Amino acid sequence: MKTDIKEKILEAVISEIQIGVVVLGMNKQILYSNPFFEKTFSLSEKPAGKRLSDLINVPSFSKTLDSALSSDENQPREITIQGKGNRILEARIVPFSDMIIGFFQDVTEEKRVEAIKRDFIANVSHELRTPLASIKGYAETLLDGAMNDKKTLKNFLSIIDRHTARMTTLIEDLLTLSMLESHQIPLKPETVNIKSLINEVLQGFGKNAESKGLKLITDVKEDIPHVRADKMRLEQVIVNLVDNAIKYTNNGTVKVSAYKEKNVLRVDVEDTGIGIPEKDIPRIFERFYRVDKGRSRELGGTGLGLAIVKHIISGHNGKVWVSSIHGKGTTFSLSLPISP
Repeated sequence: MKTDIKEKILEAVISEIQIGVVVLGMNKQILYSNPFFEKTFSLSEKPAGKRLSDLINVPSFSKTLDSALSSDENQPREITIQGKGNRILEARIVPFSDMIIGFFQDVTEEKRVEAIKRDFIANVSHELRTPLASIKGYAETLLDGAMNDKKTLKNFLSIIDRHTARMTTLIEDLLTLSMLESHQIPLKPETVNIKSLINEVLQGFGKNAESKGLKLITDVKEDIPHVRADKMRLEQVIVNLVDNAIKYTNNGTVKVSAYKEKNVLRVDVEDTGIGIPEKDIPRIFERFYRVDKGRSRELGGTGLGLAIVKHIISGHNGKVWVSSIHGKGTTFSLSLPISP
């Protein structure tokens, strides 16, 4: 193969790869850069022939370059580009006799996934450690002789049972969320009468609401269109949202509305509860994210319910969102395609 053809092929490959490539002279003047490098560092014009420092104002870039050139080891280094989302690049700097070649790979998504995994493991460990420690403590106390006192025995066994139930719920939610995320739970669509479904759910929460002095309200018209959905999963969504509304409302009402909005069915679960601070709203559907961790655990939440809601609704090609005023109340809304 002729040299010029080889060069053209090499240039085409370097131009198309999703790794930034830049070649510098020893005076840090740019000799060559591929399109991905230029896009990554927002270079609007061809940078060849210009000094790197005149085009890229990223402090971590200069530090990384200087550090790599002063070191004998060619180790990958990280560069953070400040801005929306703070992109993270993994950089490799390879010096030659009369030039420097830099390779830059965007690893932002990989780092995000790693962080999610670390947080997930830490959260699961924490959520399981607390009830396990309580169960162990009460069991040891009973074995040390406390079970001879029938009143103490009954009380301790009740506490052990409650913590066991909490762990069981957490594990069930973890399994459900894992299967939803990996699409291992096939949806079983059928025609669902949303009015009947909402009424059934609210009937199940009648005693809970009554014990707190709350009024349950429905606003669903008789002619509301049906939806094609997995009835059991859709019921799980509404149960979860109504349960949350009752938990975080100390007085007033919990209202469930359903109506047609353009080409979708919309359901709102509105309460007059404690509300959600504005800063927490963007993260409310994340796994294990809690606005008030102490209160959530006290009320028996696993921190996975809203993440499950989001995945179920997404699996139905729908949307779910929240609006809230801290101290005044919250409305969770979802929309689903209407059955043809």
